[in-house]
Amino acid sequence: MGFDFDAAPGQRLLGLGLLIVLPLVAIAGRMAHLQTQQQAAYVAPFFQTREVTEELPARQGRILAADGAVLADDVLTYDLLVHYRWLEDPIDRRWLRSKAWERLARSDRRRSALVVGEEQAVRARHAQLWQSLSQLTARPRSDLQSAAREIQVRVERIWQSVNERRLADGADTVDLTSVTAATSDTPYWQQMWDVWQTELTQPPSRSSGEPIVVREQEDYHVLLTGVTADVADEIAAHPERYPGVKTAVRTRRIYPHRDLAAHVLGSRTPLRDDEPQPSGLRPGDPLGRSGLERQYQPVLQGHRGKVRHVINRHGEVVSTAVVREPEHGRDLVLTIDLPLQQRAEQLLDAALAAVPTSGDDQAPGATPVTAPPVGGCLIAVDVQTGAVLTAACAPRFDANLLVTANPAQWAALTSDPRKPLFPRVTRMALPPGSVFKTVTAAAMLEAGVIRPDETTPCIGYLDQPDQHRCLIFRHYGVGHGDIAMADALARSCNVYFFRGARRMGPEPLVEWSERFGIGQPTGLDLPGEAAGTLPRPGSKSDGTPRRWYAGDTLGLAIGQSTLTATPLQIARMMAAIANGGALVTPHLVADGGPTTVEDPLGSDVRPVFAHPDPQPIAGLHPETLAAIREGLDRVVQDSHGTGYKTVRLDEVAIAGKTGTAESGGGRPDHAWFAGYAPADHPRVAFAVVLEHGGSGGKTAGPIARDFVRALLQTGLIATEPTLAAEVLRSGSP
Repeated sequence: MGFDFDAAPGQRLLGLGLLIVLPLVAIAGRMAHLQTQQQAAYVAPFFQTREVTEELPARQGRILAADGAVLADDVLTYDLLVHYRWLEDPIDRRWLRSKAWERLARSDRRRSALVVGEEQAVRARHAQLWQSLSQLTARPRSDLQSAAREIQVRVERIWQSVNERRLADGADTVDLTSVTAATSDTPYWQQMWDVWQTELTQPPSRSSGEPIVVREQEDYHVLLTGVTADVADEIAAHPERYPGVKTAVRTRRIYPHRDLAAHVLGSRTPLRDDEPQPSGLRPGDPLGRSGLERQYQPVLQGHRGKVRHVINRHGEVVSTAVVREPEHGRDLVLTIDLPLQQRAEQLLDAALAAVPTSGDDQAPGATPVTAPPVGGCLIAVDVQTGAVLTAACAPRFDANLLVTANPAQWAALTSDPRKPLFPRVTRMALPPGSVFKTVTAAAMLEAGVIRPDETTPCIGYLDQPDQHRCLIFRHYGVGHGDIAMADALARSCNVYFFRGARRMGPEPLVEWSERFGIGQPTGLDLPGEAAGTLPRPGSKSDGTPRRWYAGDTLGLAIGQSTLTATPLQIARMMAAIANGGALVTPHLVADGGPTTVEDPLGSDVRPVFAHPDPQPIAGLHPETLAAIREGLDRVVQDSHGTGYKTVRLDEVAIAGKTGTAESGGGRPDHAWFAGYAPADHPRVAFAVVLEHGGSGGKTAGPIARDFVRALLQTGLIATEPTLAAEVLRSGSP
């Protein structure tokens, strides 16, 4: 007979009690086990920390003039960023509801009246934000909201594109059960198991009705650029006033003197995503694009540091350690004298605004000048060291436009027929005209075809009255008579140099041109320096050997034919005449400061500021130099010299040579003057050239005179030899 539970209610209650108590005992035992044995395992995560690594910004090197004036620098700028949801209009409903819930306790989120009230508060803060930002930034509210609308239109366009791609890819949810049943012969229980397993282990498929959120909708966007540090500090100090707003700091390259030496300084802009990334750089890092910024990129480039923060679970910083100190870029100190550079550029600007006239040394067959010069360049170097004191050109451009573009100004620059973006300091190569007679004179004397005091008859033309003639014959029908080397240079007698070139042939002329550095880069520390063109017998053009005619030798002797030279080559040539016959290497960065930089192509350390010593010109004798210097002195000091009326100064003696070079194509001649000062104790050599400027004596000459006057005013040259020697010994550029 079975046990009768109905007859024993107490036992029934006992059994029920055991069913209730025993699980509770098990639970209590488990809790005790967790508290005593496994407490550390569960509590440890609350005390765990995480490491966050951040970068420390590095300053890019500055470019300084010889007197320490800043020509290029990095400045900190601040961008004002606003979260997309705070600038979106109308406000997103889901985001609004979530912000209202954040302001309520969990128990209050079910009370509709409280939720609606908090939503109204969020709307009010959303509207007040624009007024607060307008007052803080001193920008009209309408301008800020207009910028916000542009951002919203762009983000909505992105969202629409993503949504269209999703629909095109067929991202709707598919009934896995029906698909499995229709395509499989497996048992039903297996099908159900597969569905169950998929649902538990795979993320759910997005249905067409679910909203899409793109990254741009949950990110901050730049609303304003270039806000002040005070604005950034105010936002950081009062986040409750500016919800959804933050600032980001960045560096921007600026050129305080705007267009001063713009072609020399170059530009430095961020590396783009679509560009090849040099070693050690990444998109956004500044990269030298031209000029000194490009030439000395490894020196100017700063390298970010790294700092490690240890953060607890509450986001609080427990400790901080600098992993790598930032390596700031090194400054460049230039040899350029700032006041002298400014004066040189002013002189060129004035010349480009004036209409030049014909002069005494105008080339035969020259086109009358009826318009201002197209462009100009003025280069000055220390005759002993090659330090570039001035590297001016015109027209120029504001270097800041390459960093922060202005569409209207940029359009004006690119449409200007004078090509203000063309780097004339390094790339302009023109026929030098009569200034090249300095080289021809050296070749004639060293080849022994003539002595300095030996006279040559000049009847005004070489063979025929309508060819190879002097300007005096074209004007007055006479020649220079019997003329020696010094007077031939002073009066720019073409016939004298025609006869000498015919007697010696082209080879010595080409050889001495090479020795004086014509037709080859000077080694200036700027990228892309032009070499010019030095024609020579047997040279090839377009793959075909070029026939050399007798007329080519005559044209080369007076700086014409197909000869072209840069102002820097001509200035260096004059420096060699002035310093006793040594070719200097022009340079813009002064000695001193950092002297080495890691070679990116290897582990060796190479010097970057060590400049080659002047190289004596082989075979150039002191007697030859003395004869040439006498002629260059007479160009300016002799009353018959082509530079007497426009170049001579009472305060200091100037030596040099005028030049008017045919440009061809029916356009006006190029105007040149190259020389050095003071004539009796040379300190500075220089070259002035005006593209299509007409007469060298009448247009380039006055610029040279005023430039030498500026040299006196700045103290770079002196009127007395003893004072000049003291300046030279002082080591100032």
